[in-house]
Amino acid sequence: MENITKTFQYGGVEWLCEPWVGAGSLGIGRGENPLKFALPLLLLQISVFSIFSVSLQFLLRPFGKFAFLTQMLAGIFLGPSVIGRNKQYMSTFFYTRSVYIIESFEAICFLFICYITTCQVDTRMIKRVGKLAFINGILLFLIPFVWGQFAAILISKRLGGGPAGIPPVEFHHIAIVESTMFFQVVYGVLSSLKMLNTEPGRLALASMMVHDCLSWCFFMLNIAIKLNVDLPNKNRAAFLSVLQMLMILAIIFVFRPIMKWMKNRTPEGHSLKASYLSVICVLLFISSLWAEFVGLPYFFGAVVLGLATPKRPPLGTGLSDKIGCFVWSVLMPCYVIGIGYNIDLSLFSWRDVIRFELLFGVVRVAKMIAIALPSLYYNVPLWQAILVGFIVNIQGLYDVQIYKQNLNYTKISSKSFGAMVMSATVNSTIVIVIVKKLYQTMSKRNPYKRRTVQHCRVEAPLRILTCFRNREAVRPVLDLVELSRPAIGSPLSVFAVNLEELNNHSLPLLIHHTQEISPFIVPSRRDQIVKAFHNFEKTNQETVLIECFTAVAPRKTMHEDVCAIAFDQETDIVILTLDAGIESWERLLCRNLVQNCPCSVALFIDRGRLPDFRFVPLKKLTINICAIFLGGPDDREMLAYATRLASHPSVELHVFRLVDQNGVSPLRDMVERNHDMRVINVFRKENSKKNIIFREVRIEEAVDLLDLLRKEGDDFDLMMVGIRHEENLLMLEGLSEWSDMKELGEVGDVLISKDLELSVSVLAVQQ
Repeated sequence: MENITKTFQYGGVEWLCEPWVGAGSLGIGRGENPLKFALPLLLLQISVFSIFSVSLQFLLRPFGKFAFLTQMLAGIFLGPSVIGRNKQYMSTFFYTRSVYIIESFEAICFLFICYITTCQVDTRMIKRVGKLAFINGILLFLIPFVWGQFAAILISKRLGGGPAGIPPVEFHHIAIVESTMFFQVVYGVLSSLKMLNTEPGRLALASMMVHDCLSWCFFMLNIAIKLNVDLPNKNRAAFLSVLQMLMILAIIFVFRPIMKWMKNRTPEGHSLKASYLSVICVLLFISSLWAEFVGLPYFFGAVVLGLATPKRPPLGTGLSDKIGCFVWSVLMPCYVIGIGYNIDLSLFSWRDVIRFELLFGVVRVAKMIAIALPSLYYNVPLWQAILVGFIVNIQGLYDVQIYKQNLNYTKISSKSFGAMVMSATVNSTIVIVIVKKLYQTMSKRNPYKRRTVQHCRVEAPLRILTCFRNREAVRPVLDLVELSRPAIGSPLSVFAVNLEELNNHSLPLLIHHTQEISPFIVPSRRDQIVKAFHNFEKTNQETVLIECFTAVAPRKTMHEDVCAIAFDQETDIVILTLDAGIESWERLLCRNLVQNCPCSVALFIDRGRLPDFRFVPLKKLTINICAIFLGGPDDREMLAYATRLASHPSVELHVFRLVDQNGVSPLRDMVERNHDMRVINVFRKENSKKNIIFREVRIEEAVDLLDLLRKEGDDFDLMMVGIRHEENLLMLEGLSEWSDMKELGEVGDVLISKDLELSVSVLAVQQ
């Protein structure tokens, strides 16, 4: 077939037609040039881009992870700015057919990116963002827009005019585009920085969600007005508006129930069937085609479908696993190559760069002010307000694609597009480094006094934060709450935190359960947990006050929510309930809590020895608790909490004070020994009750301690120990060799070891 290319005009648009020669080549051996066929050329372009991108990531690895920077640089390097200056290269890699293929795959890539990121957004968070986030979101929408327009006027009329070749109308449009921001970009960066469930991260995400809602509403209103102005036929404009509303209604009331049906048909813990995934892809393409048909950008349909997708697995986060690998590995190179092809740095002069950056700088400062002013008014710390201001200035792939859409619709020129992409790339890299360093620096500061049980006045109410990760831990938590509640006096304050792991790229949540669970609604797992605590509170209204929270966060930063609640509620001790079989990420949670918590921390290993107080009368119960006192601040804290437990009518407390062969404390630090002696004397003087037994046990070396624990351990329901002790103590020497969980300390670790074969529950305390 003769290879003839035809060009003609139709409807004011230039069309280019080429004969179809097939997607694949027969090979060089058959005398064909593979680069003249779509598939070999596409694979070569993807391969070359991947090599450049991976090489740049390797070179920049010592400075951190900059995925957006390396992707953009690789795309620009392959475009007309660097390698593209070679005409032979451009005619081989970027001839007419290859450009259309790349741009088609670029559109498909962004279509999937819009969907798989938006379908993870829980729109219910908007109800929980609070007044400050609503105000921040509104100001983020208004202030950058207004400041950007004033800056464009000032630069165009007062500072010698805008960049060369850029008319004022386009310069004003650039200011509008730059004032927008995207929740998904910031979410991805905060996830990589492990800042999703920090206070600055949560405030930034919530504020940007409000901003995005306002932006989409403004965008839809603008489209509706434009249709009425541009179309001479008003009936057709009204018809298109109706079709737009029908598209949204169809997605909500037809497509969403279909996806719900697929979710319900998928067994819990299983992934979606391939046929279901195909149906979702068809729905995605239908939504995008419908959006284009009614005058909206194609990605608008993907965003609406993503928001309508049920958020529970296997949908929502499960779709990211199914589609994400193909999108990020295969389609993403096409996306970035298409971006780089449209950037030519040789078009810019220093004067143009200064004009563009002046406008961009004003808009970014406006975003920071929009966040800082209301945050400071609501008493947010200054460093935190500044940090949130930097976070909302992060830019990424969404911003670049919006620039590309404006280029496609001729709203901006290639010169403006290149300036915006380069500025976003450099700005995002610098801001991410600033955010990371600023958060690391400020989070190390500790401006508050740590709270402990030991220093809590006897007549003051104890404030306990209990956290757990599964429903089975609720009963042992309630057992500890029952033992901790006072018989008389101020009521015990308990803050119960249900810890849930964040699935893939879902939204981090901190939910404060303040409403009663309706008896007419089938309770979820969270509702069942909350109901159990509320029922306990109702039966002990005079002695216990309970507040329930659910924290959904990544494993590595799950402790942030616990520490934030402990700080806000001024708790005296945090108790983390664990199972006997402890996973590695739970040990990481233990270490993070012990290192960062603003109050004392207790790790509770439940082995089922504590009775269920709901079914056994208190008068018929005897709970045997043993406190092993070796010395040091952790042991003093443990003894203070044990003393609180001893006030319960069912508790019988045994205190074993370990001393050396001379009958004195084994500690070498005289200051700590004096503190220990004072605490022991006060304890023996004020607690001469029948249910408290104090013994001094002489221990010479670790073998004697093991014999004591092996002999006495199973006589008790709960054993309490301190976590940290003075180094190189003779009676603890060699115990680290028994280690199953070092986070419990030497003594606590021995108590749960398989070699000792004890069944007693363990509570290890750190002050």
